[in-house]
Amino acid sequence: MECTIIVDSREYETAEEVIKWIKRFGCSVVPRKLDIGDYVLPNNAGIERKRAMDFISSIVDGRLFEQGRELINAFSRAYVIVEGDLWRALGRREVHRHSILGALSTLIDMGIRVIYTPDEEGTAYIMKSLIEKSGNKGIKAIPVKRGETIKDAQIQFLSSLPGIGPKRAEALLRVFGTPLEALNNLGGQWTRRVDNINENLVGLVRKVLTTRYGEESNNSIITIDEAVKEINEGTGNKDNKKDGGDSINNKRNIMDFLGGK
Repeated sequence: MECTIIVDSREYETAEEVIKWIKRFGCSVVPRKLDIGDYVLPNNAGIERKRAMDFISSIVDGRLFEQGRELINAFSRAYVIVEGDLWRALGRREVHRHSILGALSTLIDMGIRVIYTPDEEGTAYIMKSLIEKSGNKGIKAIPVKRGETIKDAQIQFLSSLPGIGPKRAEALLRVFGTPLEALNNLGGQWTRRVDNINENLVGLVRKVLTTRYGEESNNSIITIDEAVKEINEGTGNKDNKKDGGDSINNKRNIMDFLGGK
């Protein structure tokens, strides 16, 4: 069976071992300048390859989720390959493992398939295997990066709030129409009108929005990753809810939090 893989020209220069193994497995390699992803496979599949340390760095600087959004918008099947020992690499960075687990769950929530490989040979074999399983109908086009739309920016803005993510951001926008209106209704309206949002999540978002920069003492720093993990484990149980003071705060406009009176 014919096996052709398009590889980004920059990746082609730096991933010599991966390219070598792709060819050994009988696949042709075509270098091209790609706007999105590192590899394009037949049947409109796109792959972003990350060495373990690069995966961690891309979480810290925010590249990972931007690249993930581009992949999912451009390809029918989007993959992120994490190559190497992620947890060993984590020991060389001051990043909590919950941040890594949270990032992985976010990618899956976005609809991206995450694959772990031990080394370059494993990465090459995975790509060959994906082509064989898909039936190899050929590569018809290479996606070109489009300009960010208002919708993309709105989803990205709300997704940046702790525990929200792309799916909850879209749900909020469908209910409230705009990010500003969603924030104006922060509180009981979120828990009543949007699925998978509970009072704990609302409280965490409110604290992030209303705590003055630098006011947290070292003894009271919010552990965002742990808080979000606990919230997600409890999301969906909307029985026996209490206002907990939300009824007062719900009457405040978001402009109050932004310096208005």
